[in-house]
Amino acid sequence: PSIVRGADAALLAAAAMKARWSSLVLVEVTSTSPDYIKPWKMHSQRSCKGSGFVIEGGRILTNYHVVQDAIDVRLRKHGVSRRWRGTVLARGPDVDLALLAVHEDEEGRGDSFWNGVTPAVWCSTLPALQSAVHVIGFPTGGTTISVTQGVVSRVDCKNYRVGSSAFANSGGLLVLQIDAAINAGNSGGPAFCSDGSVVGVAFQSLGGAADGIGYLIPTQVCLNFLAAVAGGEYKGISDVPFLARELRNASLRRRHRVPDDVTGVLVTRASSHSALGVRVDDVVLSIDGKKVGDDGSVELRESELVSYEFLLTGKQRGEPTSVLVLRGGERVQLCAPLSQLPRRLPRNHGFDCFPHYVIIGGLVFVRLCCPMLEDKRSKGHHSAIYDLVNYQIARSFPPADGGGEGGEVAEILLLTEILAAPLNYGYTCHAWRVLDTLNGQRPKSLRALHQMYRAVPDGAFLEFVFSHGGDQIVLDATECRQSEPDILQLHAIPSATSDGLQGGGEEPAAPAPAP
Repeated sequence: PSIVRGADAALLAAAAMKARWSSLVLVEVTSTSPDYIKPWKMHSQRSCKGSGFVIEGGRILTNYHVVQDAIDVRLRKHGVSRRWRGTVLARGPDVDLALLAVHEDEEGRGDSFWNGVTPAVWCSTLPALQSAVHVIGFPTGGTTISVTQGVVSRVDCKNYRVGSSAFANSGGLLVLQIDAAINAGNSGGPAFCSDGSVVGVAFQSLGGAADGIGYLIPTQVCLNFLAAVAGGEYKGISDVPFLARELRNASLRRRHRVPDDVTGVLVTRASSHSALGVRVDDVVLSIDGKKVGDDGSVELRESELVSYEFLLTGKQRGEPTSVLVLRGGERVQLCAPLSQLPRRLPRNHGFDCFPHYVIIGGLVFVRLCCPMLEDKRSKGHHSAIYDLVNYQIARSFPPADGGGEGGEVAEILLLTEILAAPLNYGYTCHAWRVLDTLNGQRPKSLRALHQMYRAVPDGAFLEFVFSHGGDQIVLDATECRQSEPDILQLHAIPSATSDGLQGGGEEPAAPAPAP
């Protein structure tokens, strides 16, 4: 009898699980990405597949990396062969989430996408360790639905950003680590708990020597993203406005007058753009009433410790944050809403950076940004780019301080290539340098650089000075303008500047011609 009852329970559980499959969606994407090394070009078209699931409001949730740079999105329901054209409503690269909808042109053409579809329901709590989860999606190895079962093995705080620009994250976010298999194609699919609600979205796995480690984006991160989208354009999570080090050394504690019974972390760098007001040498004692340990950990739940960063990044925009610090031996209470902070190194294509460029006398100038590190063509230049990135990060805390007026941060302008031409002969060794000044003035952006060049009169010289040793390139302004059509034609470049840089803004005063 007990065996029969166990079999009946298993059948009921299987039937309940199958009922949830109607929310599952196969996402087929065709995409093409810009070339940040040669910004007038695009990379070859490519295709990929991922998973998604229907949520309330006639929307589909998936991973950002599934639909990144998408030019065509097709949606297929579980058990139905037809593909519906999709459209991307919102993107959240910092939380690796994207919101889709069925394209308006598809509605009214035969069977509706929404027939027989039941939206998934969110779990209201963070799952306990060892609680069962089922990950459902369309991973590699087949074309039909795949269901894997596992348990929540860890709740942690993790950097969602991976790859060459992983350092440029806003701060750690909560993740669920599970032992169920997550493979390519699972990305964006739901993970259900035993009551049939969604506890997270599959988005990463840990390959290499580590087997059976996958990661889910927990419910609260997803709900914060959806709430931000509902309130208007998604602008990203709040940045952690300071960097801190552990405070376990006895001498370091005495130096900053930290009592023996007090724990916290020592602030080593802080952004002046943050409204919170944390300063260098402050000791952060607690955040929102949660005590911070000497190793930077806070209590998530009883006997579970994670990094304090999730308390800062896991809030909805405008929600206040309370921080208690020890400043010069005195306790100071700070409170303010957090936000994204200006950065000298832009992070995400289409959000805070675009493949803009300016060509002057064959010199190709671009803005230094994270997509350059991730670009396919950058592999041969990684060491040069990393040297530049490390130098710029060392100069200022990113989110950056200084460099512009009114909170504006100056762009880092980079010479990436010298297109061969008679007027620039002899300067072939000067590529991959940060531009410091043009005729003694420091341009704050590519647009400003282009306007400064236009303002130099014919017959004068252009003197470009670069950081790291003060290298110089001097060109004749008249020759630059006269040779421009030939250089562009020879290298099959459509324009000397990218779209949007030619006009707009006030013309700057002409820099003094180089003598």
